[in-house]
Amino acid sequence: MAVDARIVTNQLTKGDFAPLYLLYGEESFLIGEMLTLIKEKVMGAEGLADFNLTTYYATDCDVENVLDTVQTLPMMAARRLVILKQADDLSANELEKLVPLVENPVDSSVFVLVAEKVDMRKKFFKVFDKNGVIVKFQKPFENQLTPWINHIAKKHGKTLTPQAAELIKECVGPHLSDINNEIAKAASFVSADKTELDADDLKDIISHSRVDNVFQLVNCMGEGNAADSFIHLANLLDHGENEIAVLTMIIRHYRILMLCHEGLKEGLSAPQIASRVGVPSFFVKDYIEQSKKLNFKTLQNIYSVLLDTDRALKSSPLSSHLWLENLVLQSCQI
Repeated sequence: MAVDARIVTNQLTKGDFAPLYLLYGEESFLIGEMLTLIKEKVMGAEGLADFNLTTYYATDCDVENVLDTVQTLPMMAARRLVILKQADDLSANELEKLVPLVENPVDSSVFVLVAEKVDMRKKFFKVFDKNGVIVKFQKPFENQLTPWINHIAKKHGKTLTPQAAELIKECVGPHLSDINNEIAKAASFVSADKTELDADDLKDIISHSRVDNVFQLVNCMGEGNAADSFIHLANLLDHGENEIAVLTMIIRHYRILMLCHEGLKEGLSAPQIASRVGVPSFFVKDYIEQSKKLNFKTLQNIYSVLLDTDRALKSSPLSSHLWLENLVLQSCQI
């Protein structure tokens, strides 16, 4: 059973090591952070790391060599650290060769496997679960992103205004590795003396591909252009967004358009509408312009289809992709 990463972090910080770790999941940034912590705590004195740290890649190694390395005594240190990356690429035969190692872990070594996906039904992982520590790293939900964005900014020696953090969440999406790359890029562009970044510092630097794709998709759906809508839908999915995440983005987008429509009818200014809908002020103009292209009745009808799709997506055995394609077709016919 997977252990909470925070528990493992506390154990490592106290010097409490397990002989076996499996780090897996889709969030490579968090896996990288855990690996860094393991290296720091297990290796101790940096001068000995070259002698006692070995990293293998499953696609380019002989598991016999991995076995030998794990079983080799450390040099002038308490432990040897062996990391095997891309472990999900190991064949059934290779996993079988490693079973004795996880059945009888070597006390003088810390053996870490890194993977994106694992099949816990396999014998190797069942044995690993009994004798080692398994940590699964998932993408944070949208409502969990802001603390992570601020945490990553601090790693790059910067702080962010609330508007800047919201801009990153809006434009970059939930992948922490992408957020890290964008913040690193921004930090390298601004003056080293500027420690707090605001939205103006970021708006012309970070990628807007996530927002742009949703805008283009909604434009095509509003025009009844199913062919191009499918292209933009595929682009969103190809950028690592799953079907539920894509649907959530589209629902949010249409909700914003409806709020913009209502705000204009009430005579609100653009800054007032931005405050009401909760988007960065320099984005609101695009939302307002798009809302003007669709009458309110059309927006309501599409929003209703979106909610029906959301319910179906979470309860139906049909492929999630089919429900999204059906959503596009229905929206283009409204």
